Amino acid sequence: MNEWHAQAATIDGARSGDAHALESLIAHAWPHAFRIALSIVRHPMQAEDAAQEACARVVRAIGELRSTAAFGLWFYRLVVREALMLERRRRIDEPLDAADLASASQLTDALVRIDVLRALGELPPRERAVIALAYYAELNSSEIGEVLCVPSGTVRYLLSCARKKLEIALDHHRPVPVNGETVRVR
Repeated sequence: MNEWHAQAATIDGARSGDAHALESLIAHAWPHAFRIALSIVRHPMQAEDAAQEACARVVRAIGELRSTAAFGLWFYRLVVREALMLERRRRIDEPLDAADLASASQLTDALVRIDVLRALGELPPRERAVIALAYYAELNSSEIGEVLCVPSGTVRYLLSCARKKLEIALDHHRPVPVNGETVRVR
């Protein structure tokens, strides 16, 4: 949340109608929106759609924001809602495309990232949202509860379930040494 405290003057300017401040705020918010949406929808194009719609909502409604301090949670709520709506609309659970996920220059890093993203993809969308808000946005359970409109106890439960599922999924993808070479097992 400290991320948004540093942007307080920009948020205030955007709230009061300053077009330059709004443009600067959206430029700063965009990468956060995209990363959180991507962790939920798992496809770059859909994540872009969700992030764009969330940013468009910010542009349309920033003047109605009750306080500068409320921006971070409000913004994350917009992103998560858009991403979850896209995820619900998707009719076919598309498999992850390793080419979309691996951007690392070294194969080992790429495999680890693919394994983590694949494990995240096996989680239900709401658990992916909780993980993204906890680990990417660094929100606590009360703040995540505000974003998702659920009690903080539910957030802690969802985090616990998601962590256990990730541990199991990642354990299945762990490299195993075979005859001096590391082999990935599934």
